[in-house]
Formats: sequence, C-alpha cells, structure tokens
Amino acid sequence: MKVREFPAMLGGVAVLALAAAALCIPASAQGDDNNPDVIEVRHYQLTMDKAQKAATTIQAINQLVASNPALSGAMNSDSSAGKLTITQQAQAIDSKYPQVAALIHQNGLETREFIVITGAIINDVSWVGMKKQGMIQAYPPGMITPQNAALIETNWDAFQQMGANMVPPNGN
Repeated sequence: MKVREFPAMLGGVAVLALAAAALCIPASAQGDDNNPDVIEVRHYQLTMDKAQKAATTIQAINQLVASNPALSGAMNSDSSAGKLTITQQAQAIDSKYPQVAALIHQNGLETREFIVITGAIINDVSWVGMKKQGMIQAYPPGMITPQNAALIETNWDAFQQMGANMVPPNGN
C-alpha cells in the first residue's frame, strides 16, 4: 500500500481529497517539513472521540454527495483544494458547500478542525498500516506522534471499521 493510495481506500470522496491535498501526504518527507499545515496535521493529537466524529461526518457527507449529483460534480471538479491552506480550504467549504459545512458542524466539529482531523487520520493510519504490513520497521521521525501511533495501534480494529464506514455508498 502506497501512502498516497490510502485516501482513496479510506473513502475516495471529495472531502478526503480536500484534506489529503492540504497534507501533501508524502511517500517521502522531502519538501513538506516546513509546511505549517503538514506540521499541524502530523502533530494533531487524535482521540477516539474526535476520530469517530470525523468518521461519522465523512459518512454523512458521502451520503449527501451520493444523493446530490450537482454537489458531487461541483466538489469533484473543484481543483483549488490542493493549492489552498487548511484555513482557506475550510473557508471554501463553508462558503461553497454550506450543506457539507452544516454536517460537519452537526457532528460537533468546526470545518478547519475536521480537515485537520481527517488529515491526521489519513496520515497516521497510513503509517501504522505500513508498519503492520512490514513495509517500515519504525516510524520516521516527525511523521506521526508516538501518542497517535499508540492510539491507532491499540484501536486498530476500530480505525479499520471507521475506514470501512467512510466508504461512499457507491463504493468509489
């Protein structure tokens, strides 16, 4: 499993693309070490509660997008996400996609925090998965916090279930 493939496996939906774009999730760490958004995501302290809220939100957004072809098309064609900071992405979601922002807020998260949490889940589950599969022996410094690694390792099955629940209804 390549790290860049994980967002598609986790959900494959426009919202995850927005979060992944903010991260520049690296196959290697080169070039990202000074990006404040990448640093923030890599150092975000995950909790099971926040991860569950993000997963529930993604599931709700997937259902909304699946039932609204116009929204789906707009989100999938939005090419600006990878060029924006996390703060700018949050502002764009709040202004361009108010239905999505409403779901995020209904699940107890602010839009910016949702993007950061989603990015942290993608990043951290990817690293733990690579270690579990023997692709790496140890976590590279600065890529995942020891606390997040321990949380995900201890709750691996729960994180796998979250990932399964985040898959869009049409399986894409």
